[in-house]
Amino acid sequence: MTNKIQTRGRPKAFDETEALTAAMHYFWEHGYDNTSLDNLLVAMGIKKSSFYATFKSKAEVFSRCLALYRDETYRQLKALKEQIGPKATMMQLTEMTIKELEESGNVKGCLLINSGKECYNRYSDLSHQIKIEFNFVQDLFVSFIKEAQELGEIISTKDAHVISGRYMNTLNGLVVTIQAGASQELIDDLVESLKEILE
Repeated sequence: MTNKIQTRGRPKAFDETEALTAAMHYFWEHGYDNTSLDNLLVAMGIKKSSFYATFKSKAEVFSRCLALYRDETYRQLKALKEQIGPKATMMQLTEMTIKELEESGNVKGCLLINSGKECYNRYSDLSHQIKIEFNFVQDLFVSFIKEAQELGEIISTKDAHVISGRYMNTLNGLVVTIQAGASQELIDDLVESLKEILE
């Protein structure tokens, strides 16, 4: 019988994507400044030694969360577009915003917009990344609008970049309006404006 040398196994590595997803939702809920290292460790379910060995700093985690948010947004919107078409996908975001309000009484809004307000003129590297990620999402909407125009779903012949800008500004305005406790009448008016933008 052969003797086997028993070696101590390495601890099971944590799932980085799972940990980052948890961190992303925590940042989304509480903001960058209001999130401490201790908060992150609890949210991500990892130890401080693992945190520093993998992520180095809170800023790096946040940076990777922004990239994850962009990738998740891209994946979800592209998948939805394949199911219901480009225009319906963009209007679905409005319906999701209203549904979130009805179900939870609150609307988190876009992580990039929320973070952009918080980081502007304070954290230059993060602010620069947020701008890049935001432009990526805007370009995605531009491609949706161009496709919708080609399909005849959007009749407007305005430049897709103009329509995309108006759509994103109005959608974000809807979120801010809801967060400010605006009347249902004003909320309904903004929803109508979004429909008109995509006509």
